Amino acid sequence: MKKISFIVILISIFIITSFGLPKAKEVLDEEFGPGGSKVELVKAKVRNGVLTLAVRYVHPWEAKTFEEKKKLDKSYVRKVEITRRKIPIKFKVEKVFYIANGKRYYVLKDKNGQWLASPVVGDYIADAASKTSKKGIHPIILDSEHPVRILWFKFPAPPEGIDEIEFQIPGVAPFDVEIKR
Repeated sequence: MKKISFIVILISIFIITSFGLPKAKEVLDEEFGPGGSKVELVKAKVRNGVLTLAVRYVHPWEAKTFEEKKKLDKSYVRKVEITRRKIPIKFKVEKVFYIANGKRYYVLKDKNGQWLASPVVGDYIADAASKTSKKGIHPIILDSEHPVRILWFKFPAPPEGIDEIEFQIPGVAPFDVEIKR
């Protein structure tokens, strides 16, 4: 048993040193978001006549490289300001769209009138109230406890022959999106 474990470890080391660690999912485009956050487009795919787009919001501290974090260690006040930053994310779903051939395409709704997006509360990209908080619609909070948040949206597919679109979310610079069918 020990011999098999040793062989598995050796093979694993060989594979990692030869080919590297598995790569994280590719980022298709990246823009600056609210409060110094980074917003990454991580999915853009058409299937069955529907375009799904997903973005990942990343807290400003998490978005920093190792070198940037090391520099900020010298400025304790600046480091604390960034790490304690709470970034609210809340906007109406109807404000999210993409542009193709000069025409805007908006987020789809299901047969019950519910937005095909997440996280959604009513007509907003937001968090629902927890059992301990007041009722209502609360912004998604990007902070040190929740440094990464994923949002996704479904749209009608772009017309045939369109392979690039411009995707717009409130508070974020437009994304240039290459469509994969």
